[in-house]
Amino acid sequence: MEVNKAELLAALEKVKPGLANRELIEQATSFAFLGGRVVTYNDEISISHPVKDLDVTGAVKAEALYSFLSRVKEDTITMEIDDNQVKITAGKSVAGLVFEQEVKLPIEEVGEIGTWHPVSEDFVTGLKMCYPCCTKDMSLGVLTCVYVNGQVMVGSDSYQIIKYQLDQEVALDPFLLPASSAHTLARYPITEIASGQGWVHFKTKDGTIISSRVFEGDYPDFDVYFEFEGTEIEFPKGTTEALERAEVFSKSDLTIMDMPVVTISITKNRVNISAQDQSGWFKETLPIKHTGEPIKFTTNVQFLLALLSQSPSCVYGEGRIQFAGEKWTHLISTMISEDDV
Repeated sequence: MEVNKAELLAALEKVKPGLANRELIEQATSFAFLGGRVVTYNDEISISHPVKDLDVTGAVKAEALYSFLSRVKEDTITMEIDDNQVKITAGKSVAGLVFEQEVKLPIEEVGEIGTWHPVSEDFVTGLKMCYPCCTKDMSLGVLTCVYVNGQVMVGSDSYQIIKYQLDQEVALDPFLLPASSAHTLARYPITEIASGQGWVHFKTKDGTIISSRVFEGDYPDFDVYFEFEGTEIEFPKGTTEALERAEVFSKSDLTIMDMPVVTISITKNRVNISAQDQSGWFKETLPIKHTGEPIKFTTNVQFLLALLSQSPSCVYGEGRIQFAGEKWTHLISTMISEDDV
């Protein structure tokens, strides 16, 4: 059968995030072709996408197939299934890849997909804002997840918390989406959502379906943390540039995706920006209008840069510092050390 190489590669690219790094589950490192779709599954998420002109059933090792097709220059290739191999002809090149005609991935665990409902255009934006605040400490249970409830998304690691207000209510019961799945979903232009049994499903306009396991548990009451009195603090000019310099030395391991972190220490009329990793350390001091008690907090430097690009000020009080934008509010717990007094 003749297949458009570019279209096939594009489909494989869509489902690659669903591959496992190691084959703890049989065929979890393979592309499975099933019913006109290519599917991947790693026990946390499963991703499928339509494949044109390739209505076959079986599985082939993902790395070999993707790497070979990526190096082929021809626009059209020929694929033939012969017993336990798929023969791919591209111009003068011919390759034979092991082809398992039985799909052994436990795709049935994903179960049936419920009714599809549209999601607002800012759904992915909400995920991108919330998942970096989740913890990767599994002992904290639900805090490893983004909490989705109606028009609200929440992410927290017990040290910081962000609340994002969606433009449109999600038409499902509240659910807990693992932050690792949210990180993957943030790559896709999600347009629809559907419920499942222990899973939640997402779809794009071009037919990609991403299914994620949901976490079972009760999310804590977070609204109480946003109710406090404080005073406004405005960061000085030059803060953004200083943070960009600090980022060079900020490759730490404090957030779920190993994102770079920075420490902010505000004392009388000065703000210290510091970072340290295995390559070295950085510190810069800027003047600031502040005469109150010392304030110290640590957060993701890229996240802080994004917050300050929308608002150069924050509110401090009752042991917390708050940044706010049009649709989101972000709280960070502060800490005091003897060095800052």
